[in-house]
Amino acid sequence: MEKKLFRKKNKFFSKLLNGIFLSYVSIDNILEGPLREFLKRYFDLEEFGSNNREESLYYLILFFGLFQIIISLQAFFQPVIEIKNGKIVLKTKEKILSVINAVDKITNIEERDEDTIIFSFQEKSYVFHIFLIKLFLYDDKTSVR
Repeated sequence: MEKKLFRKKNKFFSKLLNGIFLSYVSIDNILEGPLREFLKRYFDLEEFGSNNREESLYYLILFFGLFQIIISLQAFFQPVIEIKNGKIVLKTKEKILSVINAVDKITNIEERDEDTIIFSFQEKSYVFHIFLIKLFLYDDKTSVR
């Protein structure tokens, strides 16, 4: 049995568009594209690389844009909760990497409030925020609401 629970995709679509926009602006200015040519009409811009502040600013904008693209694509394709082959995989804010435990080790699942679930295992408990989660469980053949 395999079940997957994903984040709401529409919540991360704006971050994807922001990342694409930031990456476009920085790459366009680094490669002297049409946006930079348009800005040269109104501002006194020299060649790219002649000003260290400008160069580092556009590389920083490129980094933030690529970071937003990677995070939003990860949210589209990676499930937040996955149950597969008797193991449960949780992606929580407490841990950088996923928490992998056997389903048998779950001692309690408690709903703290409307947006928070606490998964208690034999060794530790994990707080899981569900406000960004799509309420679909994906199966191999069917999806259950």
